[in-house]
Amino acid sequence: MKEVLRPFKMNPKYPPLRQLQHDALHTTLATLCGSGVEILLCRLWATGMLPMQETLAEAPLWTLLWAATIVHWRIPHFYLMHRGMHPWRTTRVPDFGKFLYRHVHAQHHKSYLPTAFSGTNMHPVEATLYYLMPSLFMAYLCRLHPAVALGCIFDCAVGAWLGHDGFRWPGAGDFFHQLHHEHFDCNYGAQHIPIDKWLGTYCGSKADARGSIA
Repeated sequence: MKEVLRPFKMNPKYPPLRQLQHDALHTTLATLCGSGVEILLCRLWATGMLPMQETLAEAPLWTLLWAATIVHWRIPHFYLMHRGMHPWRTTRVPDFGKFLYRHVHAQHHKSYLPTAFSGTNMHPVEATLYYLMPSLFMAYLCRLHPAVALGCIFDCAVGAWLGHDGFRWPGAGDFFHQLHHEHFDCNYGAQHIPIDKWLGTYCGSKADARGSIA
């Protein structure tokens, strides 16, 4: 089907088999990290170390609110983590982001031609933080029902897989994030939450990217 679908591909090139094998292996390892985060959260709830809403009936509207907005409230956590793993380009403090990129996040950018397998092609450190940060922070801050926090883990996984599939409609690829893979220093978050616009890292087209690089 690849020739039939080529007109919908944002980058007309298809990745080599070697990249697919690499990404499939590492996205599987990242999923195991997500499972580890789920086990940790369940342990914290079971031992009372993490507060929780014990039944859905306890606060149904509260639960519905946070469940319906997962795809929104998890993005600021993603932006902070993702931006922190790219070079900070400052001399005021040590550029720890440059170190994190070289030793952690660079693995994700080895997916030069993203596919669904590329979404969570992450170093174990990055994968663990990706699944842990929003789920644990919001579970603690808002005393969420476990289903909401676990739903966040699920959304992190599926959102990344769909967003990297590389095809525009009828595919689910994200051109906004495709530009990040192609140009590196832009679009660290997601388009439906305009943090990149607020913080000056937004890029809406390849021309914008060339202008920012120049």
